[in-house]
Amino acid sequence: MLEIVHNCRVCNSTNLVLVKKSNLDSVLDSNHFAITDSHYGQTLDLYACEECGLIQSRRLEDVNSFYEGLQDKEYENTRAERARQARQIVMGLTKLMPTGRLFDVGAGSGILVEQALELGYTASGLEPSTWLQEQAQQRGLPVLAGVLPDERVGDNFDLVTLVDVIEHVDDPFGLLLDIKAILRPNGLLLLTTPDVDSLLARCLGWRWWHFRVAHISYFNLKTIRRLLERAGFQIISVKRPGWYFTLDYLWLRLNQYLPKKLRLPAPAFFSKLTIPLNLFDSYELICKVIK
Repeated sequence: MLEIVHNCRVCNSTNLVLVKKSNLDSVLDSNHFAITDSHYGQTLDLYACEECGLIQSRRLEDVNSFYEGLQDKEYENTRAERARQARQIVMGLTKLMPTGRLFDVGAGSGILVEQALELGYTASGLEPSTWLQEQAQQRGLPVLAGVLPDERVGDNFDLVTLVDVIEHVDDPFGLLLDIKAILRPNGLLLLTTPDVDSLLARCLGWRWWHFRVAHISYFNLKTIRRLLERAGFQIISVKRPGWYFTLDYLWLRLNQYLPKKLRLPAPAFFSKLTIPLNLFDSYELICKVIK
């Protein structure tokens, strides 16, 4: 896999300064892009833009190919907890737009689409991973395999959701333009992404759980706002979203911060306990089109 020189993904500046060397210990493949990857702190070379501050990897040649081949069975094993997260997100949207056509970009196995359908939306989605799209298809959920732009998707959507996706894509500005093209004039975009300026990110430094190979851009509120405004969106709502985890899933990931000799297996009953957790290290933004 070749890394090529590129301009900043937010402001287009060429003033990028190396701030973290790659510590990848194997050849890059689809496993590095798993949704449930727990190799916290393992990244490609990361650069900070001296103009806007965005931390980012250099551009990757055809990053979508890694997602096309991605299989993540652990993701499906946590479907029930992720469904609670997705339902919470969609329930928040019902206060602004209780009905309409919703499109989920980076839809995974259709979890958010499924919740939106249950809550009365006409919902569909698009997912680059063939394996994840097949999981959605097996459940009868309207999720297509692919990435935007895609003529099969159509346009004039009332709502587009982009949940923990923008930090994965090589051209986030282009993606936002593609999303704007499928939204109706008064439509809304809901976007979530980790916050690299959060208290936990600052405390954990390069060991923060969102520093991983698959995340190639690290936004704070300033940089994500600048990117959105450049693409013609205005933020109208900002919140810190919470998530749901089984206790054994959380236990395993917290163990990554301990020396190997101190890591203990989770008690069996932990798999039966689900807890809500808000670490205040992500943003959920609702945006409207302004131009």
